[in-house]
Amino acid sequence: MQHTAGDPLTVLVVGGAGAMGRHTVRTLAQLGSAKHLVVADLDIERAARLADEIGPVGEALALDATDPEAMRRAFAGCDVVVNTMGPFAHFGTPVLRAALQSGCDYVDIDDDWEATLEAFELDDLARANGCRAVIGMGASPGTSNLCAVLAAARLDTVEDLFTGWQLSSAVVEPEPDYPPSGNAAAAAQHWLLQCSGTIRVWEGGAPAEVKPLDRVDFRFPGVGDVHAFTMGHPEAITLPRAVGGLRRCLNLQAGPTELFDHVRPIVEAYEAGRITLAEGAHLVESRPDMEGIGTDAPLPDIWALARGTRAGRPTSVAVYPHAKLPGRMGGHTGIPLALAVELLWQGRIDQVGVHTPETAIDPEDFFGLYARLTQPPVGSVDDVLTIVEESTDGA
Repeated sequence: MQHTAGDPLTVLVVGGAGAMGRHTVRTLAQLGSAKHLVVADLDIERAARLADEIGPVGEALALDATDPEAMRRAFAGCDVVVNTMGPFAHFGTPVLRAALQSGCDYVDIDDDWEATLEAFELDDLARANGCRAVIGMGASPGTSNLCAVLAAARLDTVEDLFTGWQLSSAVVEPEPDYPPSGNAAAAAQHWLLQCSGTIRVWEGGAPAEVKPLDRVDFRFPGVGDVHAFTMGHPEAITLPRAVGGLRRCLNLQAGPTELFDHVRPIVEAYEAGRITLAEGAHLVESRPDMEGIGTDAPLPDIWALARGTRAGRPTSVAVYPHAKLPGRMGGHTGIPLALAVELLWQGRIDQVGVHTPETAIDPEDFFGLYARLTQPPVGSVDDVLTIVEESTDGA
């Protein structure tokens, strides 16, 4: 359904009553770009509770995201479909396809590299129907991609482009009115999937399949020598499409040794077929308290690091938000997604087709909105981001 920039939107949020979706719905209601905000969820009671919370703009809808026909019926008449339903290995492509078939613009928080590749295969459908789709618009991917664009832009040549995040920040803030369900969290299933088998990265200037949980040592400007571990994530396959000449592109997770020691045998059992994905996810969720055991790498919660040259001199640039969004992992993921809808409404995302944040969104536009929603709110992009540069010997 096509609309004119500035016209209030009809927005449907798939998985809207979930841990990420709730932050997206509340932020959309706060921003006011939606005249009609549909909270679509399999759990209609939770959806109704959230719809009541946001007031007259809200409507609850029972929706089964495994039913393509039900999704097409639900999406009819909507301007934008917002997908927070993970794991995206299962729900990314079907929801995107139904949205595009319905003529809707689309945004999601897809953090699965395989689902990201599948989404690109729907680019022709999006263009044929005049739809704008932005996938992977959460924290990582999402905020991390736009930090990477800013870091790379400060160099003349970029050889290595890393994005990363702290596992200690990957914690959902509890809400008494929305107690955890009996099923293993989608985030835990995603983590197990992306720490298993092989993952797609960018090595030697080309796509490569590698094992996850591989230790990578590097120097982070302003911090010093650190290490983190590889994980399957979209940034490693999408950023090379936007930043030319890369030799290496990785997404890295940092955290305490105890946590990685906890997950490795779970990964081995899952790979060997001794446990199911759901069983493995429950075991992952029984991990030690991350807040209580510290971290091995004093890295920011979400960050990007570009290494290359400027004026012929080896230089590293780190970019990361130091101003915090509310809501921990739910807010850090769900709020950027709502900002993408706001940018669609403003007409600042204007390219049809399937895109990732780095090819669809101006970082200045994004972080300008981000600044309004931090706690406390800050004045400008400069108050949101830390940018640290360091001349290096190329090591």
